[in-house]
Amino acid sequence: MQDAVKRNKFEVSPRFRLTFDASICRWCRSCELICSLFHEDSCSPSLSRISIDLDQFNAKVSASFCMQCLEPLCLASCPVEGAMIINSVGAITIVPDVCTGCGNCAEACPFNKDGRVLKIHRSRNVYFKCDLCDGDPVCVRICPTGALKMVEARR
Repeated sequence: MQDAVKRNKFEVSPRFRLTFDASICRWCRSCELICSLFHEDSCSPSLSRISIDLDQFNAKVSASFCMQCLEPLCLASCPVEGAMIINSVGAITIVPDVCTGCGNCAEACPFNKDGRVLKIHRSRNVYFKCDLCDGDPVCVRICPTGALKMVEARR
């Protein structure tokens, strides 16, 4: 499958992406809750497009979210025309009414550790990921310390 993905790369230049500064994050996880509430009408971290990973034993935090790659393997691997599109801010977006839930995108993504970037919506059997909220990410707006930011992507 990887050979097929490499042969079908799409050149995409997203204009924006998220960044995360672990040094100022206060572990509140408000970003996960507001994201799932905004997109799913439910305060459920499992339905959030961002995943905050806490290592309380070592006092470390990290975040998993779509990196909006310049050559998105997820988009190249999708076999269903129109299931993944590029929105107005250049974010690769999954169209739930078109996605078949095959999982090719999740397998192709090099950042999808443990399924925390591209996730399966269990009740709908479709994948979902960060779409940058069409240019006004609710996670960035709610972050009390500014640990999450939306920045212009470098070309």
